[in-house]
Amino acid sequence: MGGGARVPERPVGGEVRVAAVGCLHVRQRHEGRFRRLFQAAAGRADVLLLAGDLTERGTLAEARVVAGEVGGLPVPVVAVLGNHDHLGGRPDQVGEVLADAGVVVLDY
Repeated sequence: MGGGARVPERPVGGEVRVAAVGCLHVRQRHEGRFRRLFQAAAGRADVLLLAGDLTERGTLAEARVVAGEVGGLPVPVVAVLGNHDHLGGRPDQVGEVLADAGVVVLDY
């Protein structure tokens, strides 16, 4: 698990509501585009899963936009990187940007 973050534990046998989204392909110009969606999902879920291709080209600028969209949500945010998040050749740094925003990145 990247970044050393931990997913909070829930009681055994409890229901967990997961909101999941993938293939966002965020670009710099998308700042603010997804925040309301993520806030609404956080109000109805226990965890938000970001399932790959979070960025369009795997740039740090795009990763910062994603981080801004999900940072500070009232539920844990868990992510895995997709092939587009590796295109910039810096998946570790993309993962670190997300982790710095509180995202649990399962693998860089």
